[in-house]
This record gives sequence, C-alpha cells and structure tokens, in this order.
Amino acid sequence: MNNELELRLLRSFCAVAEELHFRRAAARLHATQSAVSQQVKELEQRLGVALFERNRRRVELTDAGRSLYGDARDLLGKAETTIARTRQAALGLRGALTFGLIGAATFEPMPLLMQAVRQKAPDVSFRVREMTAREQFAALRDGTIDAGMVRAEPRAADLQLRTVWTEPVICLLPAGHRLASCDRVAIADLEGEPVLNLSRDYDPAAHDLYVGLYRQAGFEPNIVHEVSQIATILFVIASTGCVALGPAGFRVLQRNGVVMRPLAPPVPQVSTRLVWNPKQVSRALQAVLDCAAELPPRVSRHQREREF
Repeated sequence: MNNELELRLLRSFCAVAEELHFRRAAARLHATQSAVSQQVKELEQRLGVALFERNRRRVELTDAGRSLYGDARDLLGKAETTIARTRQAALGLRGALTFGLIGAATFEPMPLLMQAVRQKAPDVSFRVREMTAREQFAALRDGTIDAGMVRAEPRAADLQLRTVWTEPVICLLPAGHRLASCDRVAIADLEGEPVLNLSRDYDPAAHDLYVGLYRQAGFEPNIVHEVSQIATILFVIASTGCVALGPAGFRVLQRNGVVMRPLAPPVPQVSTRLVWNPKQVSRALQAVLDCAAELPPRVSRHQREREF
C-alpha cells in the first residue's frame, strides 16, 4: 500500500470516526458517500479487523477502531505538517536568515518582527548578530547577512531601508539626580551635566541625533563617555553619574541606580529601520519584508510616556 493511498484511507476513517455518520463525513471530505464507504471497507480489509459497527440507525467505533483513531490522527497531523513544510521549502520559505542588529533593535522592533514571522512563515528562522550600521551595510553588500536593523542612514543609496518602529526619546538619569523626581525633563536642564552618548562609530545616526538635540536646546553637550554597547549604558549611568538620551525601548531593561523620565514637549522621536540589499532578496526574506510592512511603524507617544 503506497503512502498516498494510506493517507486517503486514514482521512476517510477519521472523518467517519468523528462524525459517526458516512454522509456527513463524505460532505466534510468533499467526496461521495459511496467513495468514503469503500475506502473504510478497504482499510478494514487491509487491517483484517472491523473498525465500525454499522446498522440502519447508527455507526459506532469498535475497540479496534478506537485504538486506531488516536494513532491515525497523530499520523495525519504529522503528514500534513510535513506536506506543508515541503511546499514551503519549494517556495523558498524555509531556512535561516541572518540579521545584523544594532543593540536598540533588540528592545522591541526585532522581537515584534520575529513574532509576526512565526505566525505567517513559521519555518523561517533567524540568526542574529549585533553589528554597527556600517558593518551591516558592508555585510549586506557582500552577502554575509540577509537583512539588518539600523537607525536612519542616508549614505546607503544601493540598499533599501524601511521604517519599522518609531518611539520617543527619553532621559536616563542616575538615581538621586536633581532631575530624577521630575515628571518630565527638558533637555535644556541637562546643560553642564556629564553626558554619556553612543559612539559615532557604533551608531552614527543615533549619535548625531542626540548631539543635535542638545545643540537645539542651546548648548554643547559635555560628553565624558562614549560607549559602543547598549548594555554598557545603564552601567555607566549608575556608576559615574552621567546622564543620557535614548529610545523609550530602554524601559524593557531594569537596573538599580538608573531612572528613566519622558522629555518635555515637543518630544523628539527616534526610528529603527529595516535594511536589505534589493539585489539579494530570497523568497524567505520577501516573506519577512511582507511581515515588516504590516508592523505599525509608530506607537502612540502618549501611551508610551504613561508607562514611565
């Protein structure tokens, strides 16, 4: 008995076992009642046992039928999963994609994207590497990674970028700081404070954004520390008394000695962008891009601010 025929016979058997009615089972399978009846009889003949007790009033499973039903459902489920995965593989929707990420992308945008992909293309998996924006651009051009997440970056004419997340900028302060008790912090109030900022080599767009915000507030920031790892920021703030600006996504991290406060209006925004090489788009990557296009690029600023 070949596998395709076995599956057909088991589908008919399971439909009848669940409906306990040949006509309803046939309707569910989009088949004729006689075809379903014949397939059940053939399965019984091949197994050498009666699977159903039949009379004019009812259809009931025999002990052998009840025993077979559980195994048959498991087998059909595995077969259907295998068939679906095979079809996805034929469409290029299976396999691992390598993503480069700046650290801030791990707060919210990348987890949300991965969740969306799991729902729509569950056989696409991810390998992730923390990389600077410049490293991501180089890796996209030589094919080392499939896509990345960066801040706004105008110097990438041969690559494509799409905003997938926008969030407010907040202020990070050491506990006990004179501004830590404020409901909101004005950037101008940070004049003269020791400032921590992201290294320009690590994240040029974010570095320039934050420096520009200080300058717009009317002063040159007193940058005493530059870091290239997101995890280091909270440590340095708690340990040295520096202040910093950063994305609201920092709220997913907790550290004793650091408080986070929303900024006074107008609240600046910072965006995270998906970046890829349009010359190297597999079907699996296209599925990810389609999911990314459905992510809300902006979350209510006021909703986020209430969370602090």
